[in-house]
Amino acid sequence: MITRAGWATLAGAAALAAAGRVLGLVELHVLAGSGALAVAAAAVRTAVVDPGITIRRMVRPPRVHVGTPARVELEVTADGPRATPVLTLDDPIGDRVGARLRLAPLPAGTATRAAYRLPTRRRGEVSVGPLAVEVTDPLGLARRTRLAADRVRLVVLPHIDPVPPLPRPAGSEPLSGHEGRPGAGRSGDEFHALRAYVVGDDLRRVHWPMSARTDDLVVRVDDEPHQGRLTVVLDVHRDRSGAECFERMVSAAASIAAAHWQAGDMVRLLTTDGRDTGWVAGQASFDGLLEALAVTAHGPASDLADVLAHLGDGSDSVAAVVGDVPGASVPALPGRARGRGRGRPGALTVVRFPAGAAAGGAPPAGGRRTAGVSVIDVPPDRSFASAWGEAVAGGRRRWPAGTGTR
Repeated sequence: MITRAGWATLAGAAALAAAGRVLGLVELHVLAGSGALAVAAAAVRTAVVDPGITIRRMVRPPRVHVGTPARVELEVTADGPRATPVLTLDDPIGDRVGARLRLAPLPAGTATRAAYRLPTRRRGEVSVGPLAVEVTDPLGLARRTRLAADRVRLVVLPHIDPVPPLPRPAGSEPLSGHEGRPGAGRSGDEFHALRAYVVGDDLRRVHWPMSARTDDLVVRVDDEPHQGRLTVVLDVHRDRSGAECFERMVSAAASIAAAHWQAGDMVRLLTTDGRDTGWVAGQASFDGLLEALAVTAHGPASDLADVLAHLGDGSDSVAAVVGDVPGASVPALPGRARGRGRGRPGALTVVRFPAGAAAGGAPPAGGRRTAGVSVIDVPPDRSFASAWGEAVAGGRRRWPAGTGTR
């Protein structure tokens, strides 16, 4: 491919040839021919020269949270019989120009490394590549481009605040989700009772002092561990949240899910535009849930009560992260959900991001309960972590019966 400099050289050669014809000067014809010959030689050279390189490219790490450094690492090896020419590596980032690296000639059999940072200021998927290698002649009159590496991606996950999980509602079932969380504890650590030894019992559970008294083996029985189930519902209705508010909502949904996942609970993400991750089982599945939040965008209008009505999964708790939903409509959500669905949603906590300051100033300490719904207001001038932490801490002390503790 002839470069801009090459086309300028050809134009100059044509002008010199025309001037030489008009003026009758052989020297101008020689200069014109030299220019055209240089461009032709450059085109032939770039067409036949093999870069003779192998490129390994890695994104490290492939998933990061907002603001965490990430970079692309390149390893270029000259595996041809001779030194490489001067090369240019062009690696687009998304729809931008991206990184452009000039590589000096490498002796045969040698390797070099380079790296550049990727933008991680906003959540989402950052597309990198495909990586192209440009071979240019020394005069810059022609170049040839070939693909050297496929497209890869970096996933920028939402920011996660360290927050406490919701208190467990009364009546949640022991080991309610143990089939999906094989890594959860198989036995509790609180003493419950003693019973006679049965063949097959773990000898480490034998209570030796009591066995010595009764002249028979007695084993310790501990309380069964509890594993709750939380559904996080994210309101993606574009008319109820602006761009900045929506980012705060996504971060809040990720923080709530992470808090319950780290506590050993089953978690599930449901968005009002129909996306459903199902119950998360295993770290890879939880990473997939965070990736789903990373690429979540505003969606069409939706009815939050209708979404809650179709949960039908026996969740212990439901945390609905909503935008600027009128406060007066929140208490009606559970009743409308029961009227439309076959089952009932679990204990409902609504995290509301109003467009302006909450009515009457800051939200009350420990949140509030309205018609059986726990409401946590997060106005623009307050962080989610502080509002959530204060509400959960206050809820453990003051929320009415029906809300237990861990």
